[in-house]
Amino acid sequence: MKIGEIYKQEYFKDIHETEIAHRLVRVIGFDKYQVFYESKSYDNKWFFSGNFRRKIYFYRMATKRFSSEMELFDFLELTEQEQEYFRPDLPMRFGRTKSVSWESVTTEKINALPKEFLNEKIDLNKFVLVPFGPKGGIKKSLLIEGNENLTFLEIIKSASSIQNPVDGIMDKGIGFHRLGCEKGFPSYYIGEYLDKAGTLEE
Repeated sequence: MKIGEIYKQEYFKDIHETEIAHRLVRVIGFDKYQVFYESKSYDNKWFFSGNFRRKIYFYRMATKRFSSEMELFDFLELTEQEQEYFRPDLPMRFGRTKSVSWESVTTEKINALPKEFLNEKIDLNKFVLVPFGPKGGIKKSLLIEGNENLTFLEIIKSASSIQNPVDGIMDKGIGFHRLGCEKGFPSYYIGEYLDKAGTLEE
């Protein structure tokens, strides 16, 4: 699989559970667990390409399912602007551990984090963090920025101050998972060790 490959899905169901024949999807990110993709809109344009300032949540599918349901159809390389916007080079998830929960990640208990988190960095100095509420709904996001590429530890501290006041019940580890783009920057949601889409394995 390659970034920019276009696949054809013979049949799929829309949001109304209506079965529709044939759609084209274009890969904008992937790893062994998930595939991020965009599809064509009704006016035959790629849905995410065009307005690069809007908020988008990537379409996603488990890689195993994608491979079994999709047929390679064509290829369209990402433009320079799309590369900058989608950032397929970024990890689809990071900062994951089962050893602590968001409730316990406080200044006093920060030493409970795995030692490798102290020095690990992500190739970003500005991105959007999105918290979740107690019923799973997305809450107001916050732009996180630094002078240099941010460390996992810096991001976790920022996320803890954002997530804990929201009172979202998340006690199955911590983790950051790619959501999409917002305000022209990559966005990640504050989650648990496993993703909300259920595509990750233990």
